[in-house]
Amino acid sequence: MKEPEGLNEPLLDLQDTFTTWCETELFSSEIREATALQNRYCDLHLEGLYSRLGLVEHLSEFRSASELCGALNFVETADIAMDSMLLRLGSRSDLIKTTHVDGETKFRATAEAPDRKEELRHTKNALFSLGEGFDASAEFIDFGAQNFEVALRDDPELMDRLLSGRERQFRELWFRATNVDPLQNIHGIMGARAFAELFRGGSVLEIGGGTGNGIRNVLRELRTQDSLSLIESYSFTDISLEFILQTRHEVLRQHPALRAKWHHLDINKSLEDQKQAADSLDCIYGVNAAHVARDIVEFLVQCRQALRPGGCVIFAERVRVNPTEMAPRELTLNGSIYHRTATTRAHYRPMHCYMAPENWLTVLKIAGFKNAVIFPDLEKLGLGFPDQYAAVIHGSI
Repeated sequence: MKEPEGLNEPLLDLQDTFTTWCETELFSSEIREATALQNRYCDLHLEGLYSRLGLVEHLSEFRSASELCGALNFVETADIAMDSMLLRLGSRSDLIKTTHVDGETKFRATAEAPDRKEELRHTKNALFSLGEGFDASAEFIDFGAQNFEVALRDDPELMDRLLSGRERQFRELWFRATNVDPLQNIHGIMGARAFAELFRGGSVLEIGGGTGNGIRNVLRELRTQDSLSLIESYSFTDISLEFILQTRHEVLRQHPALRAKWHHLDINKSLEDQKQAADSLDCIYGVNAAHVARDIVEFLVQCRQALRPGGCVIFAERVRVNPTEMAPRELTLNGSIYHRTATTRAHYRPMHCYMAPENWLTVLKIAGFKNAVIFPDLEKLGLGFPDQYAAVIHGSI
């Protein structure tokens, strides 16, 4: 992936130092090993689902994901989740063969799946042994596997209730999945480091703040660097009132002097209609939030309009290094209607939700941003860590 021409020298220098920090400090040996184990754990669960759903019978002949979902009585848009699952199985096992007919991908089962229960248990134990918090990674994938049919057929709003905090029984699971799991918390740490390097002061809008991974890490990093005074105002937003109130309570207890606002904001609706004035912000920040915008270009255009001259967007994101490969966490997330319907397809978005690094650079350019850059240098980092998946996307006006 080549960075756009004309990128200024300070940003290139920062990308180099950021990449070195990721290589030598952030991506520890435990993180690298856990990433490989998480990938395998997901694949083992997918093979289990392959058997449980009876795909050898259902896919005895080539069928599309949509046709398969019809046979399984799954809900509309479930084909997005099924398509992702089958593509991953097809690329990572010998169980699925794919073909393309009139622009549509079709799948055929090739064999019964072996019994992987013992390897699944061993892989889970290996994850647990890496240290505190890694069990949260396995728990989240377990939940998605256990509730796959429920989310796609019996209770379609299950995962959306989890992701929005609408049911108390799921709140601890989602909090652990977004904050305790080191493989996920790494996005907040990486984003905070980039924020501290790129933010020059003023007003901040955080989108999709959820359970507080973004603001918590940003304030911790700025306090470490004695730079909290740079924040003139911080607007924490989400679509979940429960998460807003929960995060507000925690953050203000630790930072009572923070000049903060807390309110609902839906990135799939006009920012201006939600009382976000033009030329009013210096930074729009998000941790694993921007990718859920259904029309990513329109969302970025609205971000540009809300920013003052010199303002920027900083998004810590899981990226698809392989542009069409399902991420392990999507075994659970693809059960969410909200996640599945971030599906606007274009040359820059070949798959729903998560985007490839080069796709991010493209949409920033289309939306009118300059100095679009990805931190770290993913090609360089990938030489020693091919499974890496986390990045920070930056663009300024």
